[in-house]
Amino acid sequence: MGRGPRFWFPLALLGFAQIGAAAVQLLSRRSPAEGDSVNLVSGPPGHPLGTGGVGGTGYPAAQFFTQDAYYLPGAGLPAGPVWLVALLVVVAGTAVWYALALRPARTGWFVLGALGALLAVPLLDLVGSWQFRLGDGLRGPLLATLGLLVLAAYERSVFVLVTAALFALVAVVLSADLAGVLLAAAVLLAAAFTALLRHRRDTA
Repeated sequence: MGRGPRFWFPLALLGFAQIGAAAVQLLSRRSPAEGDSVNLVSGPPGHPLGTGGVGGTGYPAAQFFTQDAYYLPGAGLPAGPVWLVALLVVVAGTAVWYALALRPARTGWFVLGALGALLAVPLLDLVGSWQFRLGDGLRGPLLATLGLLVLAAYERSVFVLVTAALFALVAVVLSADLAGVLLAAAVLLAAAFTALLRHRRDTA
């Protein structure tokens, strides 16, 4: 198997991992607060929004808030751990993919290299957090960009290098925006599809 077509898989895996991380963060940002909605509608004892309502009408002033429509921002999951888990899954999946594609003669060295890469992800995340004071939403895209640069160097691929630059431009600049995460995932999936399609044309 030539070097060209292999890199489509880690690109696609990272793209899908980003979509999954974005979905987890989106679902964890908002949580139903039925108890709080009841307190808001009814009000505490002795409050004008209590049983007597405002002006003795018997209707609370906040009656238009319903338990189905009222939500409070939940504590959610920090962006850092979500990104960290996503990147660990991508690194592990990429290691398995290249192990099947390369069939390395020195399996022990390959396993040690894969374990080293897995350990490097949380260590670099800690360095970015403690040493450089980078936010949760910025460390993940930067680590992903670094991984893409390593992949580009290993594959000696200008295509992957350009993909890494586009990814960094979208994911790092718009790191705090959910739309930026989804756009960066779209860049990766488009690049993976292009690489796979080009390989099929070459082998046809």
